Order: sequence, then structure tokens, then C-alpha cells
Amino acid sequence: MTDPPYGLGFNGHAWDDASGFRESLHDVDTSVMSAPEVFEAWCTAWAAGALHALKPGAHVAAFGGARTWHRMVRGIESAGFEIRDQIAWLHTTGMPKSMDLSHAIDKHHGVHRTDRTVQTDDRDGVLGATRVVVSKGTPVTEDAQRWEGWGTGLRPAFEPIVIARKPPEGTMVRNVLTHGVGGINIDGARFADDRWPTNVAFDPGQAEALDVLTGTWQGESLSRKFPIFRFEHKPNAAQRPRAFGVSHSTVKPLGLMRWLVTLLAPPGGSVLEPFAGSGTTVEAALMAGCRVVAIERDKDYIPLVASRVDRQI
Repeated sequence: MTDPPYGLGFNGHAWDDASGFRESLHDVDTSVMSAPEVFEAWCTAWAAGALHALKPGAHVAAFGGARTWHRMVRGIESAGFEIRDQIAWLHTTGMPKSMDLSHAIDKHHGVHRTDRTVQTDDRDGVLGATRVVVSKGTPVTEDAQRWEGWGTGLRPAFEPIVIARKPPEGTMVRNVLTHGVGGINIDGARFADDRWPTNVAFDPGQAEALDVLTGTWQGESLSRKFPIFRFEHKPNAAQRPRAFGVSHSTVKPLGLMRWLVTLLAPPGGSVLEPFAGSGTTVEAALMAGCRVVAIERDKDYIPLVASRVDRQI
């Protein structure tokens, strides 16, 4: 159960780009690989470690980025897992990472927009320092005027969660009786009037947008047919703990992780989290009554994990 790096070069961090992944692939010749291929090889490597650790029939739930998740899925499958499903987590908190082509063209021509206004926020937040373009300014060159309003990327509004399973031994019934894993906890993960768990989940913003567009159907809002996990864009202390001045930049909703643990982990079972980060999965597993083994390479985040553990003991 994990939220690994997505291979998107998040905020320039080495742990999320090819240079960082290459450091972990000691036994793989990555010299002739493209960055996407390196990411896929790295996903295969960590998934192979998980396959070795897990019991037959045990599940994997791993978050991915919309642009690179197919590489992660290929890596997990190459390691030996069966791909069982994808859960689409729809949210309203994504920030567009798009180049303003018109402004970039003006810069390319060496032209400065005197009426362009950019506000920089150095306060600590979930994304650290941020820059907000208050006013794009007026295009100066003819080329920039032609391409005004054009960019290079959409605003992300969903994250896929791959659901995979280590191949069971024999029949599913035999595997469940022998190893205690293999099924998914349908009743435990039901929501909103005992509904069957779906492979789509919402945040409140997306749920509200759906209801505005569709109104009601059969006497109720359409969003009630999907699980909804409430959280803030910049999580508060409960969602994003701090310790010794350190906070984590990418934090998943505790409710969402608790739902995934309930769905896939047997009562009293064990959860493996190879990319612990701030410890959201750790806290979710403890809340669900599971044992948990967590790994985090950055020692600065260990106090964050410990603070979550302390809340549950």
C-alpha cells in the first residue's frame, strides 16, 4: 500500500527523476535507457522486492501520475504481479504545469513584458515556495500575439491507483484458507447506504461539480454512488504533521488510505509501505488494526512517521 515517486521530477527533487532512480538500480545498465525507461525499470525493481515479501494472493495498491502510471503498471506486471484493477481518484487540488507559450515566445525573442506581474510566496506550504502569475501581461511580438492563450498541459484532476495481486497458489479458496489473503473486503469498504465499493473515488469538490452538472437521479445526488474523501488542499496539522521544522510535500488523505487498507488488508494483517513519506499509510494501517512495515530513505521524514504512530498508541 504505497504512494511512490511518479517520475515527474516533482519540484526538481532528484528522488522523482531519472538521476535518483539510477542510483537505486545498481545491477541494471541504464546508460542506454531513456528517462521513462529508467522509471519503468525502477518500478520493476521495487515491485520485485514487494513480490518477494508478500504472501501469495496479497494485493498491491500504488498511486501513479497520469503521465507516467502506464510505466509503473508495466513495471509491476513485469515483476510478476497480476493487474486486477485501477481506481481513479478524482480531485480538485491539482496544479497545472503548463508553459505559457505566448510569454515564452516573447522571452525567446528577448522581449520583456513590462506589465507582467508575478507574486512569489515563500511561506512553508504543501508545495513549498510558489509563484503565482497575477497578470500575464500584454504580448509584445507578433509571434507571441498569435499564440496568446496557448499552453502545454492540462490541470491534473485525477490520480490512478493500480490494484495488483501476487499470483495465488492453486484456487482462490485454497489460497485464502492457506495464506489468509487474496480477496477484497467488500462489506468492510462499503459506503453511503451500504453501497458496493467502486473503482472511482471523489474529493468533495469533484463530487459537488458532478452534482451541479447532473442534478439528482432516482431521488438522490449522483455523487452518493461513489466514495468521497474529504481533505484540504494544504492539509492541516492532523493531515500533514511537522517535526523538527520538517513537513512533507506530498500527502495523501488519511481517509482514502484507511479505505484502501480496509479494502485490501485482512483484519489483523500486515501492510508493507516501501515509501513511507510522512506516514499516512502507517497511520491508516494502525487505525485499521493492522501491523505495518514501513520504509523511508529520507531520515528527515522519520519524525513525521513517528508523530503519526504516537497518535495511535
